[in-house]
Amino acid sequence: MCMASASGPEKKIASLPQKDALDFPRSWIDDFVDATAPLSSPELFRRWAGIVTIAGALERKVWVRTKGTELYPNLYVVLTAPPGIGKTEIIGEVREMWSELKTHHIAHSSVTKASLIDSLAASERNIVRPAEIPPVVTFNSLLVGSNELGVLIPSYDMEFMSTLTDLYDGKGYGEARRTNKINISIPKPNISLIAGCTPGYLRESLPMGAWDQGFLSRVIIVYSGEIERRSFFEETGHNVEAIKKLQERLKEFANLYGKLSFTPEAAKLIDTWQMGSREPLPEHPRLAHYNTRRPAHLLKLSMIAAVATGSYKVIDTQHIQLAMDWLFDVEYYMPEIFKAMATGGDSKVIEDTFHHLYTLYMREGQKPIGEHRLVHFLQEHTPSHNIMRILDVMERSRMIEKRLEKGLGVAYVPVRMRKV
Repeated sequence: MCMASASGPEKKIASLPQKDALDFPRSWIDDFVDATAPLSSPELFRRWAGIVTIAGALERKVWVRTKGTELYPNLYVVLTAPPGIGKTEIIGEVREMWSELKTHHIAHSSVTKASLIDSLAASERNIVRPAEIPPVVTFNSLLVGSNELGVLIPSYDMEFMSTLTDLYDGKGYGEARRTNKINISIPKPNISLIAGCTPGYLRESLPMGAWDQGFLSRVIIVYSGEIERRSFFEETGHNVEAIKKLQERLKEFANLYGKLSFTPEAAKLIDTWQMGSREPLPEHPRLAHYNTRRPAHLLKLSMIAAVATGSYKVIDTQHIQLAMDWLFDVEYYMPEIFKAMATGGDSKVIEDTFHHLYTLYMREGQKPIGEHRLVHFLQEHTPSHNIMRILDVMERSRMIEKRLEKGLGVAYVPVRMRKV
């Protein structure tokens, strides 16, 4: 692969030594995660923000060929969490990184459905390569960092969802507006998107059928309920030197141009996985259509993993394994999204849990109920990170009382309606 802005010889990158599957090479994304540690954003959010940052820098300038067509590394990533988890902070960091790429086009943080296409149409990129054929490569590329997905997609709109799907796939887009006599033609579009939303937005704005459509199968939903509590008086300034180094390396990534090739071992590893069981498979009915897109997600992440670790021409098994690590990690938490969407808030979960405990307590002769039974109940009603917090709130508010029972361990009895 050559540097798009360079007129000299191709930059030679030494192949990475083979390592154990879990001994991944240090990457730009690792450094990004470390540099953004002072933020209140969970580590999972920071990692995926770094991944999207590179995807946006690469645009349509880097690709792999699969099934006879080019696949580009652009991504749609939605950070999903309750309010106050740090979505806006880390999205702001992505926008800051992108803003250092002076040739790239960044959408306004509050971009709307109406302005998205206009912004993309105005975001033409011309890559000059004097010694190559063709000497100029033209496409339209827009980087979207939206603090609130609800601003871009305020309600479910199948036509707009289909448009976002086509833009993700890099298909040509055309639009004729009679009122202004404007014809918009975008033959080679590219969008990378990172946005934030709450489980409540997904619950209220997306009908059940939306999960069976193409748009959501292309979105990687990154869920976290982890709260990073920080002292008001802690000095959490950025490591300016580390950020500067990240920006310089990102500029280098942004100047790459060309196809990435798979080593035979890497190609075999991907084919063995995607033609087999594709485990570990996210097991939730609403993720069935997402599961069909997982191989494409893995290929995109493999490109990003290669570039992030300094391999600009070849994808080897280490890069596939690193991409799998990223993908499987985020997918582990995906089913938790639907629990968070269904709860209607902690108050409803607390009331339902108390009712369940009280029913068991009365049915079983007013005997303490083992903690494991409440945990099992809560696993079906709230994300796993929330289970012990719910029990703690109920105990501190004197709704329930914790006891240590011989042969049972930790157990609870209802207090609010307990017979004395």
